[in-house]
Amino acid sequence: MRLAGREFELAAKLASDPRRVFTKAELLRDVWGIRSPGIRTRTVDSHASRLRRKLEAAGVENVVVNEWGRGYRLLL
Repeated sequence: MRLAGREFELAAKLASDPRRVFTKAELLRDVWGIRSPGIRTRTVDSHASRLRRKLEAAGVENVVVNEWGRGYRLLL
């Protein structure tokens, strides 16, 4: 399985503290370097979706979880 650069960085960030829910703002700041508060973008959602699909294709399901209204985390 090959991950694009940002997909890998997103996975690494989520894996850095798997029990923690990372907000979209934190992920935008730490993975993409976007520091504008209140920015509305689907960047995190689209990358998380692609990451989830690639993991599922590799046989790893239900790992990248969207905590609605909070952010993303890993289920390990």
